[in-house]
Amino acid sequence: MQKKPFTMLSLPTVQNTSQIIKKFPFPIELTKGKYRDIEIIFHNSNLKIMHQGVDIKDFSFVWLSSGWNKRDIAYAISLYLQLHKTPHSYAEKNSSKVTDCMVFAINNLPMPNTLFISRKSIEKNIPLLKEVCGFPLIIKDIRGCRGKHSAYANNEQELLEKIKLLPESKNFLFQGFIANEYDWGVMIANGVVVAGEKSYPKEGEFLNNSANGARELFVDVAKIPPEIKEIAIKANNLLGLSWSRADIIIDKVTKKPYLLEVNRFPGITSGSNEVTGAYTFLASHILK
Repeated sequence: MQKKPFTMLSLPTVQNTSQIIKKFPFPIELTKGKYRDIEIIFHNSNLKIMHQGVDIKDFSFVWLSSGWNKRDIAYAISLYLQLHKTPHSYAEKNSSKVTDCMVFAINNLPMPNTLFISRKSIEKNIPLLKEVCGFPLIIKDIRGCRGKHSAYANNEQELLEKIKLLPESKNFLFQGFIANEYDWGVMIANGVVVAGEKSYPKEGEFLNNSANGARELFVDVAKIPPEIKEIAIKANNLLGLSWSRADIIIDKVTKKPYLLEVNRFPGITSGSNEVTGAYTFLASHILK
């Protein structure tokens, strides 16, 4: 029986890697990786990370390195490799919407179909975007908050036009748009639901937050559906947070909930139960 070759992905490729691997007593098939060729796919509850058509879990070893601007992507990749028990080098813990999505997907939290690709590879990956997200879709800054640097695209042409208008220094997630009437904003303090609201978008607006004109309807904590509470608490705890607000959108047709994101810096609406919820969190630290 022929022995399986030892394959290694160097991501990105360290200088003189070819010379380095020649020192091993067995041959190594080297793939010189680039982050711009990475595709992180969250589709219909399935998760995979591809590099030039190869699922990175299938390499014998992945040598991960990163500069400051790719540290979150390296960490997200390491979580995926851990899941599949693929040997790899250490990646320092870092966070963005990409790493959050990886944590949520690994732990089976419901999310919209989502794709992360390099900004430089968007045009060539239009077929993949159509397959994973479809149109319309949402473009989201992986480090954005309150809808900043987000956009809505109905088709391929709009997508390419909208990307040109967004800051060149930013990287983006793409998510299939979920038609909805409202989403839930559920505040968690020390692992407990302390406030909740339904946000109804302004007519013609795709974002469901008050900064973009959404109407907020605050709901007594006891009346928040148990499934919604469970998603919010689980997401908060998986990220190791003591304070957050989960945004959970409700599909207009199926009524199925999908976790959009977890905010570490939620807005507090004056006179709402969010004020009481925030007080509960702060008091737990100050009034010990």
